[in-house]
Amino acid sequence: MEPYSKITFNSHEKFNEQETLQQVTNQMIELINKYCEPISLYCFGVRNKTFFSDTLFTIEKKPQKSSWHFYLLLISDHLKSNSTANLLDLVEKDSDGKILLTLLCYRPTQIKSSNNVHLLFFAKVIQSGWLVYGKPYELAELNLANLPALDLKGIATYSQSRIEVAQHLLKLAASSDSPLIAGTILHSAIEQLCLGMLYTFIHYHPNHFHLNYLLKLSSLFSTVPNKYFLQNPGYSETLQKMLNTSRHDLRFRNTDIYSGDDLNSLKSICSKFSEALIPCIEERLNELKTQIK
Repeated sequence: MEPYSKITFNSHEKFNEQETLQQVTNQMIELINKYCEPISLYCFGVRNKTFFSDTLFTIEKKPQKSSWHFYLLLISDHLKSNSTANLLDLVEKDSDGKILLTLLCYRPTQIKSSNNVHLLFFAKVIQSGWLVYGKPYELAELNLANLPALDLKGIATYSQSRIEVAQHLLKLAASSDSPLIAGTILHSAIEQLCLGMLYTFIHYHPNHFHLNYLLKLSSLFSTVPNKYFLQNPGYSETLQKMLNTSRHDLRFRNTDIYSGDDLNSLKSICSKFSEALIPCIEERLNELKTQIK
């Protein structure tokens, strides 16, 4: 399938320090095509970040490498189980960490059968997003003319419920001295806040629920996920493992694999994240009230 947009890619093109957005987009398309057969690939956000690193022999920090983060809607008839997580990992690995993705993977039939709120989200991405590969999705199939107005009350009810659940879970975690139990509770609390954020801003329920995935998708609308989790030096690998405590961990691991200091650090990060993110959600809900009469 030939790229629909003006972008074309050269299979022999290599990464270099002066990469343009078009070059990186070409490489991203090539990598995705190694593992998937997209019908359409829409970009609804892109960011560039230069990483810095210290060595034993340098005093000042110097640029090491640049990373590009793409937010994509991938439409394909051939989506394997766990395709979202697999594609994220494969593209990041093949690009040596220089191309990061936040993917929304859907079959055309899934889009067509979506509920009304999701159809509005898909329509906005398809109408306003950047088609970087494949052919345009046929909007006529979405029957946009018959969609009702945005359900502000439903959005507010769902988002406020997520906030209430998260706040209750944070209180439970605060009273727990077990890192594994508290980690599991905190994981659920942060997940609830991300879900509230996404539904408030784009009226979208994800079909992939890994916590880092939700945080990255939420970071498209707020700097809070980056500040407290994704780019926070204080959010160490140990704290990340604790926050992602699994049911398997609860079944078989000893409760003392993390220290009390680790637990207190994680509680503090999650509490500050909540205090910063909830006003973002509430502010957005107030904006929606002024937009919809």
